[in-house]
Amino acid sequence: MKTLKFIKWLTSISFMVVLVAALAGCKREEFAVNTTTDVNIVGYLNNNAQSFSLLSKILQITGSDNSLNGYGTYTLFAPNNDAITKYLAELGKTSVEQVPVNDLKDLVKFHLIRDTITSDKFTDGKLRTVNMYGQSILTGAQNIGGVTTLTINRQATLLKADIRTGNGIIHIIDRVLKPAKLTLAQALEQNPAYAIFTEALKATKLYDSLNVLPANNPDTTKRFLTVLAESDAVLKAAGINSFAQLKAKYSNTGNPLLVNDSLHLFMNYHILPGLKYLPDIFNASSHTTQSPLDVVTSKLINQTILINDDTFNGIHEVGARIDRASSDNTMANGVLHFMADHYAIKVRFPIPVYWEVTDQPEFKKLNGIYRVTNKSSPNYANGDLQDITWQTGSVSYKVAPEARQFYVYNNDYLFVAALRTAATANSFIELKTPLLVKGRYKVWVSFIRRGGGKGVSVLFDGQPLSRVLNLTESLPSQVLVGDKWTYPAGTSPESLEALGKKITFGGKVPYYNNPAQTIDYYKDSYALLAGTIDVQKTDRHFIRFQAVADASGDVQFDMIHFIPENQDQLYPKFNPDGSIVQKP
Repeated sequence: MKTLKFIKWLTSISFMVVLVAALAGCKREEFAVNTTTDVNIVGYLNNNAQSFSLLSKILQITGSDNSLNGYGTYTLFAPNNDAITKYLAELGKTSVEQVPVNDLKDLVKFHLIRDTITSDKFTDGKLRTVNMYGQSILTGAQNIGGVTTLTINRQATLLKADIRTGNGIIHIIDRVLKPAKLTLAQALEQNPAYAIFTEALKATKLYDSLNVLPANNPDTTKRFLTVLAESDAVLKAAGINSFAQLKAKYSNTGNPLLVNDSLHLFMNYHILPGLKYLPDIFNASSHTTQSPLDVVTSKLINQTILINDDTFNGIHEVGARIDRASSDNTMANGVLHFMADHYAIKVRFPIPVYWEVTDQPEFKKLNGIYRVTNKSSPNYANGDLQDITWQTGSVSYKVAPEARQFYVYNNDYLFVAALRTAATANSFIELKTPLLVKGRYKVWVSFIRRGGGKGVSVLFDGQPLSRVLNLTESLPSQVLVGDKWTYPAGTSPESLEALGKKITFGGKVPYYNNPAQTIDYYKDSYALLAGTIDVQKTDRHFIRFQAVADASGDVQFDMIHFIPENQDQLYPKFNPDGSIVQKP
């Protein structure tokens, strides 16, 4: 029996030695530590009673001291005694005991996050984890008199950060944080600067949907909403001085209660589903709205957040600014932003989009490479390009050498190392398209024939198109007629189109072997019809090329044409020198 006990004791000692050694070998996260780690949160507050006696008392009254004195991973925004004294004065109280216990419990929940978040994670926006009250804490910077301070929820200033304790982190603040109690509708109604917007909400009865607390809303998809509100001043700058004028301008039926009335749609166009703070808005290129078939686009230029700043049909449409300084307001049922400019639903009709797939922001920044003869980018790995993703291998940007000019627009192309099933099943590359107006389009894929992509299925927003493309097929060879290489006998632009093929370049294009000769047809550079798509929303969409047949070799994409199905599919044409040839 003694031998057995000794073996158990020896085993325990061995396990502890191994555990200590393993922990010693772990890399610890570095924090800006301001105090000891040998006490938990409650212990630190008690040890610094000169600053936190009132907060300690609140924890005792609510019973929160028990959990905050044990194991856990917390972040506490700790208001000091001065902050709580100011809070009590606002309530007309002289002690924390006079505050209802449930209110104190909410206070604790609002200042506490079940996560360890250091100040280096404080960005201009919401923290990654909501507090225990269920709302997001916002952080930001303000500069007053040349001194920059961090603000918390625009209600408090951060006095001291990153105090590491045994069960979490404490950040000291100079004010008590207060949860949002007003609904989106109430907040707008109580602000006289938004009288016209509020009246329009009531006239459309959208006010009612913005006035429901999440717990009372049976529609789970609308428990939290985001509103981009326009003030009376913004509307007046757009020539709208009253609700009557707003109705006259936008209500096409005269009855804003109708869901298809254009004023009803205008107001829904300013409401986004879900909680969307400013970083959520500018980190996505577009957002659905409560107007069923319409989206808003968004972008960040320097520090300005713009709504619907688009280039459409070759014309730049100036966007509407969000008033960044006054936005990011947490309400009980969503987020409230304020616009600095007026915007409305854009009435658009389907137009052709001739998309050069090399028109990517990362490629345009390649100084000395972008559209420079015989240059190429480094190989990109998946995740390096914001609008292109793929399964395996690499992608790069290439411009053909002068001695071997390809017949593609601007002489550049997207080089995909592999689109095959041989090494990796169902390999793919997916691209985010330019803005497409809702309507029906034929989709043409322009490429340089190589050895890869023998069988490629094309999917639009996840839906497969009608044709599987063979990117290894060569057209009949061109023939020389005088000084021009052109279509072989029996082949014409119209006969190719009937087969779902077309030449995308044209005009006096120099033939690479003999610049004195020109070419308007080339067997290894053309476009294939992938099928017809029905674009349901005016937005950017996703087009995916999915390998379905084994084929070795690279794939080289030039352009993708989205052409309304009732319009000319053959013109314009696009030349290597960047020129565009319209229909004769």
